[in-house]
Amino acid sequence: MRATVDAPDTSREWEPADDPLAEGADVWLLAEEDVARFAEATGGLELLTEEERARHDRLLFPAARTRFLGARLLSRQVLSQYADVAPGEWRFDKGRFGRPSVQGADWGLDFNITHTNGLIAAIVVRGRTAGVDAENTPARPEALEFAPKVFTPLEQEVLRRDREDQQGHAFADSWVAKEAYTKATGMGMARGFDAFSVHRLRGGGLAVVDDEIPQQERPLWQIQVLQVWDRFALGIAIRASEDVPGPIPVRLRSAMAELLPNSPAGGPR
Repeated sequence: MRATVDAPDTSREWEPADDPLAEGADVWLLAEEDVARFAEATGGLELLTEEERARHDRLLFPAARTRFLGARLLSRQVLSQYADVAPGEWRFDKGRFGRPSVQGADWGLDFNITHTNGLIAAIVVRGRTAGVDAENTPARPEALEFAPKVFTPLEQEVLRRDREDQQGHAFADSWVAKEAYTKATGMGMARGFDAFSVHRLRGGGLAVVDDEIPQQERPLWQIQVLQVWDRFALGIAIRASEDVPGPIPVRLRSAMAELLPNSPAGGPR
C-alpha cells in the first residue's frame, strides 16, 4: 500500500543519508500485554477515527479489541517515524481485497500490519512493497489437518517428511510465509494458498514459486521467516524495486523501547 496523507508539506524530500528505509525494512513489534500502556502513552481511542472506534466497539471479545486498538495505534506511530505527519492525522482506505492504504500525497511508503494472540507487528518499507504475518509456533496438531486446503501437493509432501516433532514449526513457518506474500500482493486470503508454493532453499532461505509472477519480477521477491520471542513465527515478504533489487536487510524494532523511550521495554515476561 502507498502511504499518503491529506495535504502534507511535500517540500521536504527524504535524502538517503537521513532515511532509515533507504536500504532496509523495519519491522516493529508490540506485545499484546503492552497495548494498554502503549495506548495510554499515545492517545488511545481518541487517536482513532470515528469509524475505527465504532469497529473497535463492535468486537465482542476484550482480546480482539486490544489487538485491534494496538494495531491501529502502532500503524500511526510507526508511519510518523518516516513522514512529517502527526499520528492522529493519518487516514486509511482499503483496497479491493481489504488491504489498507493511506489517503493523500505519496511519501513512497508501504506498510502492512498483523496481529495474533500475544503479538502485533508492522512492517514499513519505502519504494518497495511488503507484507507481514505472525502466528504462534509450533502450530497446534489440529492445524495440520488443514494442510491439504492451504498447501500444494509438493508442500504437503515436504511437510509429511519433516520430523514429527518439527511439523508444527514447519506448518507455522509455511503458513506465515504464504500469508505475508499474499498480503504483499494485495490479495490476502482472496488468493488461494494452494495456487502457489513457498520452498526452502539449500542455503536456508525461502523462495516463492508462482506462475502469476512475470519471469522478470521473480528475482525481486524476498521471503523469510523469523523467530520472535521463542513462540512466534514472523513471515515477511518484500518485493524490491528494479533500481535496488535486494536482498533487503530487515531490522526488528521494539515499539515500547523505541517509540516510548521512557517506558520499560515491552515483550513477554
